[in-house]
Amino acid sequence: MALSPTLWRTARVVAGETRLELLRHILAEPGLSVTELADSLDLSLSRASQELRRLQSRGLVRASPSGARVHYSPVPDPLVASARPILEAMEKALAETAPDDVAPLIATARAFSHARRLAIIQELIQHPRSIQELQRLLKLSGMAAHRHLQVLQEAGLVRRQGTHWKCDAGKNPLAQCMIRLLKKQSQKSGG
Repeated sequence: MALSPTLWRTARVVAGETRLELLRHILAEPGLSVTELADSLDLSLSRASQELRRLQSRGLVRASPSGARVHYSPVPDPLVASARPILEAMEKALAETAPDDVAPLIATARAFSHARRLAIIQELIQHPRSIQELQRLLKLSGMAAHRHLQVLQEAGLVRRQGTHWKCDAGKNPLAQCMIRLLKKQSQKSGG
């Protein structure tokens, strides 16, 4: 599952409110400097730089030095296969999300921010499964399976149907993108 660590780490990065707001500003006005971004969000320069480096490390933004300044643009890193679709999904999701209502978007990103939750989703993409099947297939304890399913359910990514759990991305652009990437990974690995 070579893509999964990248996916869960990227999800962990975009699950941060400050990073979401920095990304929102970069999408709205490409080419802003670190100083301009820090000022717009009332952040220290060092904190803004640190958070921007995290976005850059996942391939979602490009830093362009210009003299003593560094400017950021929403340009996906071509070496990170998931960067373009995730950046496009984030742009769409942020456009649909009011700045003061990012909690559901954070919950979605957080749901994808753990390798075991990705494995659960990959199993549920194939077909609905009982919690016992998930425990057996993924070698999870009952407590871990319940905890991960609860996070996924709270984010609206899975729902219970009788004794089985089913994957359901709904209309959330980030969830749809991540599930497409997981399906693609499953197909590549023969799963």
